[in-house]
Amino acid sequence: MIERTRKNYDGQEPTGKVLSRILPTFLQEIYAKADKRPELIIAAWPELIGTKFLSMATAVEFFEGQLFVRITNSSLYSLLQQHEKPRLLNALRKKFPKTEIRNIVFRMG
Repeated sequence: MIERTRKNYDGQEPTGKVLSRILPTFLQEIYAKADKRPELIIAAWPELIGTKFLSMATAVEFFEGQLFVRITNSSLYSLLQQHEKPRLLNALRKKFPKTEIRNIVFRMG
């Protein structure tokens, strides 16, 4: 049986690629694409807010650097706005360093 020779292959160099050379570039491309996807930021919200407030605060949209969160009562609004907002913003910025996250907007609903 005759083996087929690939086009422009001179038979002296291996045809395989070293994974350690292509993997970093490939992973950077994946991370860059993932950081630009707003649904990933929304999906990360439950981990950031914690189980205690998860049923009362739901991330609904990420648009132009702002995360919009629907909350159920005014007491929770006050708590999140005054005390938890800086912590949540820092956590989001740390988790998604290549995405500009300017603000978290809490809305009753």
